[in-house]
Amino acid sequence: MINEKKHMRNIILSLSMLSVIIIAFILMLVNKEHFTNYVDNNYNQYLNDEHSNEDYEQSELIVILNETPDDEDLHMLLDGYDDKVQIIKHLEDFLLISISNYNVYIDFLQYLNNHPLVKSVEANGSVQIMQTTNDTYAPSQWPIHNPGFYTVYTAKKSREVSSIHDVDMDIPEAWMYMNQEVINRREVVVAIIDTGIDYVHPDLEKHIWTNSNEIPGDGIDNDNNGFVDDIYGWDFYNDDASVCHYKYDKNLKVNLSLPEDVDDHGTHIAGIIGAVADNGIGIAGIASNIDIRLMILKINGGPEGTGSISDAILAIKYATRMGADICNISWGTSQYSDALKQTISESDMLFVAAAGNLGSDNDIKSVYPASYQLDNLISVTFIDPNGRLTNLSNYGREAVEIAAPGVDIMSTIVGSYQTLSGSSMAAPQVCAVASLLYSYDKSISPMSAKEIILKTLKPLPELKDYMLYPGIPNAYKAVQEVNNLIEDFIPPIIKLKTIYDKESFVIPIDVVDQGGSGVRVVRWLAGKRKIEDFYRGTTGIAVENDELKVSKAGTYTIYASDYAGNETIEVYEVQDDTSPPRISASYIVSEDYKSRDINIRVIDTESGIRRVKYLEGNKKATDFLPVGSGTQLELVNGRGSFRVKKDGIYTLYAIDNRGNQVVKTIEVKTILSEEIKFTRKEKVLNVGEWYYLKAFVKPADTTDIITYSSSNTSVATINNKGRIIAHKEGRAKITASTNNGHKVVCELIVVKQQP
Repeated sequence: MINEKKHMRNIILSLSMLSVIIIAFILMLVNKEHFTNYVDNNYNQYLNDEHSNEDYEQSELIVILNETPDDEDLHMLLDGYDDKVQIIKHLEDFLLISISNYNVYIDFLQYLNNHPLVKSVEANGSVQIMQTTNDTYAPSQWPIHNPGFYTVYTAKKSREVSSIHDVDMDIPEAWMYMNQEVINRREVVVAIIDTGIDYVHPDLEKHIWTNSNEIPGDGIDNDNNGFVDDIYGWDFYNDDASVCHYKYDKNLKVNLSLPEDVDDHGTHIAGIIGAVADNGIGIAGIASNIDIRLMILKINGGPEGTGSISDAILAIKYATRMGADICNISWGTSQYSDALKQTISESDMLFVAAAGNLGSDNDIKSVYPASYQLDNLISVTFIDPNGRLTNLSNYGREAVEIAAPGVDIMSTIVGSYQTLSGSSMAAPQVCAVASLLYSYDKSISPMSAKEIILKTLKPLPELKDYMLYPGIPNAYKAVQEVNNLIEDFIPPIIKLKTIYDKESFVIPIDVVDQGGSGVRVVRWLAGKRKIEDFYRGTTGIAVENDELKVSKAGTYTIYASDYAGNETIEVYEVQDDTSPPRISASYIVSEDYKSRDINIRVIDTESGIRRVKYLEGNKKATDFLPVGSGTQLELVNGRGSFRVKKDGIYTLYAIDNRGNQVVKTIEVKTILSEEIKFTRKEKVLNVGEWYYLKAFVKPADTTDIITYSSSNTSVATINNKGRIIAHKEGRAKITASTNNGHKVVCELIVVKQQP
């Protein structure tokens, strides 16, 4: 619970922030030109003043399930809590659950943590957009070309500001180099997960991504992706397709950002990446020379631009499913989320994340997702035009990888233009350079794009000891390095086999990626499926511990994808065990005829033996099914025995782990011997020789036990199978006898072996 003092402080901060926004909006209304200056230094202070996730109302839980549930699973999950909790968002294995009664929060959280269907559960948290103060107006685009000065534009005048020459990303050189190349280029889609984006802005509309499989305004989910009329993306904050919120300004005669739901921040990021060049207005996006498409995914909304981790996860899943190549993340949270990390790591997009704007060390105080150390994510802080970190630039020798321009950045806002500063502005600079690399018609992976950017950085001495790679992107060198890229066109190879594990089938899944980009995700679905059914690995059940465990035989489809986008499936038939166990048995009558030992061996080479029983008499398999019917036997290595006192018929029963049953009867009958004899009366052996002296009994099927003995064991010994070993010279009588007293004798003579 939030204590009263802290609650009052947050109310005061919120009112202060509201007053700042109102003042900014009034200033914007009276401005007669399209250049405006965004007043957000109070907003930065608001973020810096410990307004953290602990103030976020902890009434929502992010739940990741072990598998995609059906309606019955969801009903059972909430059983007993129906009137206190509600599933407000559900996609595949993801649930967002709202708790209306705070008194049951701890109890319900503990219940979910112990539920077998639940893989992970965590509190929903807030994320904040990352932009810092701006004290100047509308600067020119020094990140593209910095000759040692740049121009600041205001509503009334412009002025030049000195800077350090060549602290830029060599964009014109990259453009010129790319224009001279005679190659095919492909469309590049960048997902901007942020506030909304002005999709009718004259500097952006030509580069806005559109969903070609959706029919605008018909109220139907035409492409069956779970979102209705998602033409330009999706507004996860408002849970609809309204990806930008406008308010018409009568004085300026343009649509500006709605004060109650400001979409300037995302629009500003979009302009840095893809504003149309050479159209006589505004600015040029760094990736404006290629076929760039900007996918709008709004998760931050309201006047303060707040959002949630749950919406961020859903937006990433959407972007991955809809084929985005790169994802810009200019927001962050201090709350660690394993679900968010897993969602990023399983995507085949390259993620570029802002490192934050509090001037703090991310090695000590992490900012997520920038602090996730993932191969497909680049964390970015920001520098000024002199190549230095500002006092608000976050840093970290381990947690922050590179820097990019982020001070006095001119870009688009809703219906206009303005200057902003911060790591929010630095991340899209890197996204745009990565987009240039992705435009090459090559099989490029997030890791290879990241490697090229890091390998070709423009080093800046002032950044040493503040990050892993002290420099900023060099677009010119990066696009040259693409030609040295080792491409991965080889999809992963899936190897499968079936192992019976009692009542279940276990299919070990061995996925090998020979192309080098690495296995990204392995998932499965029941039935015969196509690659398209897995929507780039966002649909299906995740394979855990490199194996699939199912209870039913049938057809299953295994999907695997690498980070270069190569996909493959394996349709696999799990064959059921339809063969019952095999039983063999024999018996021995004791010497005193008072008991009979029945020895049994049961073999099942598939699902394995579940249970073995016996009953006296001639029985059927159904006679063993009632609980307690029959005497159960314990087997060791498939062998067991039991003792009975009388002759008769006994039925042996076995069932395997797939329910296949078998019965076998054995008739126990005592048959007395009538005669015993040897085939010879005398035998001569040399010392050290051995010989089998076999006794023959009538009848041949007697149950009597034959015993052998030697009258002189120092001369020769004999075992119970009739094997004689001669030890020294002499004579011995070898006797064979039966239970009922029949005997036969053979004279054994042991002589010294002649040389």
